[in-house]
Amino acid sequence: MKAEYTTLSTKGQIIIPAEIRDQMKLSVGTKLSIQRDGQTLILRPITSEFIDSLCGSTKGLGKLRDTMHRDDKDKER
Repeated sequence: MKAEYTTLSTKGQIIIPAEIRDQMKLSVGTKLSIQRDGQTLILRPITSEFIDSLCGSTKGLGKLRDTMHRDDKDKER
């Protein structure tokens, strides 16, 4: 695995390198989940599969699923 580096901006933003965005098929508006595991940050694109994997793990996930499906339909237009 090749290491990539980025810098945190004054607004708390990071830039995901273009090569990684292309490989992961990330585009403008892609929602990401960020999770902390000790000193490690884990970013995951929020996809239908990701949402389905969370079913039953939190209360109110149906609202998130509805929002994501609505966003998907908006992108198709």
